[in-house]
Amino acid sequence: MEKLKILEKVLVCDRVLRFNIDLLTGIKMEIKADIEETKILGESFLEGKELKFLKDFLLKVEEEFLIRLEEVLDSIYDEYEVFNFDITFLSSIPEEIGREIDRLELFSTINTKLELLKDILNSACCLAEPNKRIEIILTPFRVYCELIDHAIEFNKKFEK
Repeated sequence: MEKLKILEKVLVCDRVLRFNIDLLTGIKMEIKADIEETKILGESFLEGKELKFLKDFLLKVEEEFLIRLEEVLDSIYDEYEVFNFDITFLSSIPEEIGREIDRLELFSTINTKLELLKDILNSACCLAEPNKRIEIILTPFRVYCELIDHAIEFNKKFEK
């Protein structure tokens, strides 16, 4: 029975790690297009302070969020490689696998990194007073915040 519980832990960790990698890879691919689209929309619908805010926001996303996203993605890839190595190396000693999974604290590590990404996007979104036009133009970025929130909650469910 203990071996089944450890196998379940291994399979859950493997899937959650891959899910987070896929999620962040998808965001990375889509956000670049969203930045360009948002620039075009901003230049079409905004002017003055609103346009300046939007340009500052997009600059922060490009200079801070994308860099952190890349770092987080690399870090989770590293965690996944360590996890797979440990599982392979310890495969003949199931009780050690369980302890190693606990030691890695994969779920809390990933969630901490996802929280960082969410905070960067949220802080960038809060640079100006609420404005309906800007709010609508920034919709894709709010969707990313929600998606990251859901990923954090998803990870928490499986951490238990």
